[in-house]
Amino acid sequence: MSQDSLFEKQYSLDDLTKKVDELKQKIVAADYRYYVLAEPSISDREYDSVFKELQDIEHAYPELQTQDSPTKRVGGQPLKEFKQFKHIIPMLSLSNTYTNQELLDFDRKVQQGLDSTDYAYACELKVDGVAISLHYSQGVLQRAITRGDGEFGDDITENIKTLPMLPLRIYDTSIITEIPEFEVRGEVYMEKLDFLNLNKEREEAGEKLYANPRNLTAGTLKLLDSSLVAKRPLKIVCYFLETHSPASSVSQSKNVELLKKMGFPISPYNEQVFSIQKVYEYIENWDAKRESLPFFIDGIVIKVDAISQQRILGFVARAPRWAIAYKYEALKAETKLLDITLQVGRTGAITPVAELQSVVLAGSTISRATLHNIDYIHSNDIRNKDFVIIEKGGDIIPKVVSSIKEKRSSDSIPFQFPQLCPCKVQSEIHRPEGEANYYCIHPNCPWQIRRRIEHFASRDAMDIEGLGEKVVDQFVELGLLQNVADIYDLYAKRDEILLLDRWGSKSIDNVLASIEKSKQKPYHRLLFALGIRYVGEGAAKNLAFHFGSMSALKNADIEEFMSVKDIGKSIAQSLIDFFADPQESTVIKRLELAGLTFAIDEEEFSQRTNEFTGFIFVLTGELESMTRKHASELIEKKGGKVSGSVSKKTNYLVAGTNAGSKHIAAQELAIPILNEQEFIQLLQISKPDTNN
Repeated sequence: MSQDSLFEKQYSLDDLTKKVDELKQKIVAADYRYYVLAEPSISDREYDSVFKELQDIEHAYPELQTQDSPTKRVGGQPLKEFKQFKHIIPMLSLSNTYTNQELLDFDRKVQQGLDSTDYAYACELKVDGVAISLHYSQGVLQRAITRGDGEFGDDITENIKTLPMLPLRIYDTSIITEIPEFEVRGEVYMEKLDFLNLNKEREEAGEKLYANPRNLTAGTLKLLDSSLVAKRPLKIVCYFLETHSPASSVSQSKNVELLKKMGFPISPYNEQVFSIQKVYEYIENWDAKRESLPFFIDGIVIKVDAISQQRILGFVARAPRWAIAYKYEALKAETKLLDITLQVGRTGAITPVAELQSVVLAGSTISRATLHNIDYIHSNDIRNKDFVIIEKGGDIIPKVVSSIKEKRSSDSIPFQFPQLCPCKVQSEIHRPEGEANYYCIHPNCPWQIRRRIEHFASRDAMDIEGLGEKVVDQFVELGLLQNVADIYDLYAKRDEILLLDRWGSKSIDNVLASIEKSKQKPYHRLLFALGIRYVGEGAAKNLAFHFGSMSALKNADIEEFMSVKDIGKSIAQSLIDFFADPQESTVIKRLELAGLTFAIDEEEFSQRTNEFTGFIFVLTGELESMTRKHASELIEKKGGKVSGSVSKKTNYLVAGTNAGSKHIAAQELAIPILNEQEFIQLLQISKPDTNN
């Protein structure tokens, strides 16, 4: 029905209101049958026709358009920022378990807490996505909030509305009388095939690939423009219902049935079981079948089913006693190692890389994986043309973990490092005594130049957007960049860059603006960005705060360097060598003339305290309210140290979601484990408990 015909027939407003309600109900019913029941009731063409008719009426009569209209899934103007809201019920993390023995311990504690063996468990797949809280009033979606820190989250309502399977108004409106207000929780995710297709498009366009579906989902939900969110194939599965009605006070299983009746997409794989042995079977069953699922899971959630028993068991350390998450091991895959190539880093370190026959693993097409160093290759006896097992550490970084000796060719020989660097200058390589790596030390090695510039421009260093790997390769190849100081001369070469392929005024101006902005980065970021051998982020901060300026640092001797916290002989000698190098001195002088920050900021220095002095923290998993980098900075500002591995010296492990092997190591060493909320609370006190 066109707008013209509406005006010609002169429908009354009452008639049009009824017509709008009929059309909306027809769309809601069609969505319910398609997304919840998987039983489409009308054709795509008929659905589009009904939708278009509703759009036309609402366009002609804007007063008839309501917030729960199917046409309101995509908002208007992009938001400037997300507002924060406090969760009515905190969104707590679950305790993780990795073994059957730990599950048995959980079951024993449930028995003791209930003083009974008469209970059931609700078993659910732990979809690898982003947790969301949804609030409804009178059956209409009012607000969608991210998990955040568990207490506060971001209001992303406009973005969540773009998910076509999520009801803006519940399907069964008869429930509203009994349950006028309620909260639903779910997991937003992206299916494997959709993710691979998006990455295929980006690869064809020459763009950087997304790391994994979960990260892409999280990033999409944080976009301020809902029209962009609507273009991403996000889905949601709902698993939690909270109301003030007796209807939701029976069991988790009944609540999921009620969610389905209301029109929410639920998992078809949920199962109610009546013994811990059946829980084991459920876990093993889905461990064997998880790769066949259209989406990723990283474990199983086990909940005491009866709500009354959940209330008896209660909570401990801001985690429920009645639920636990069983985490699966990292996914592995078999493929063929086609070749071992060499990659030269910014310090000249040469890393062997496995060139693999492409294989899909944990949502990514893997064709390359690290082999670490020659010792790793020899100790694992990995050879060219071997069939190998690969896995993704933390489901992000692929690595070769072993070779399959039974499939090895009879003429196979052990891999040996070449004597010359694979770079254009073909300089000799050497392996310093006591080190695992080989190095190319030629000052004009183009691979080192590229990696040093990439490192300088990286997010943790000077954070220069637009100066990524492909751009750096192009500029180095053309001679526009020969060292990091050349970055600050690119403005003078703007016209030359505009003549290159894929460069327009807007793209080059964006890069130049980011270069200018980098001049304001704090001094310790510059020190790290210089790529001095052995000087990581932690060492750069310690040196910056100890000496205060680049001038003082350049004039220090080896004894002064070694007096700095965590600076040993190797780092000290590397600093001496760096500042004695005439080429490096020239680069530093040019950076100073370009206006970069060469001394510590007094305000930043005054904010440093010593509450955590002597305490070592390890971070693992994903934090909701901050990045791990930000968490590290907060620890370091209080005088603490952040380590990358768990040991007996570790004082605290901070565990976010998807925590892995570090969590297990901390448990074995009886190291205190903090969830995100407990970590935030610790940051607010004057000093940690020294008895830990």
